[in-house]
Amino acid sequence: MTDPRIQARRVRVERQRGRRRLSALLGVFLAAGLTAGAVTLLHSSLLSARTVVIVGDVQTTRGEILEATGLDRKPPLIDLDTATMEHRVERLPWVATAAVHLDWPSTVAIAVVERIPVATAVLPTGGYALLDSTGRVLKDQESRPLTLPLIAAPEVPGLPGSSLGASARPLLAAAAELPVSLLARLQEIVASGADGVVLRLDGGLKAIVGDDEALAQKFVSLATVLRRVDLTGIGGIDLRVAAAPVLTPLVSPSNVHGKGDG
Repeated sequence: MTDPRIQARRVRVERQRGRRRLSALLGVFLAAGLTAGAVTLLHSSLLSARTVVIVGDVQTTRGEILEATGLDRKPPLIDLDTATMEHRVERLPWVATAAVHLDWPSTVAIAVVERIPVATAVLPTGGYALLDSTGRVLKDQESRPLTLPLIAAPEVPGLPGSSLGASARPLLAAAAELPVSLLARLQEIVASGADGVVLRLDGGLKAIVGDDEALAQKFVSLATVLRRVDLTGIGGIDLRVAAAPVLTPLVSPSNVHGKGDG
């Protein structure tokens, strides 16, 4: 027969084990409950993107940015990936860079830097495309914007957000550097296989720019020649040596015929 004292001790030990198992089980249930509660809270409207602050949006509308980021649906902040949102905003035609910051519990701040149009080009279907210095198509419109240089770019895409090919870069570089004072006399910036970039000016005058090196100095020389020199009988101004522009005489059909007869 078991000693009553030993039996009582065994009962106490089993009770202690039972209480420890119960405590552990309660701990698991409590942790699960807290986790579920935390998840529910994080995905609740209290921690959703209820306030969106956008700065730098001038040409880009607030609606375009909200749709691109998905913030028009007021998602929980915990589900937002700022890098992904920045990439999507930067795909909008006018946006050069975007920065997204989450401000808990319910605010998203977006700062955008927009692109600057430097040129325009004729669209194959009619109308004109506004272009930035990289060749990005920012907008298309029916009338020509007179405040921007016109470039003769091949295969201009009509879809805003698309880009011109690399062959248009010298033309865009010249357009970006062109002083406002020369814009009134400019008809078009074109590419010539032999001469590189050429400015077609009013009166049939052309200015040979060549490559896109030292553009600022070339345009200073051009402005000086246009302002100070009598260009009667002059057909071209060669600016390829920026500090020493060369004037070339106007060649008329009668002159060419006369030379041929001689």
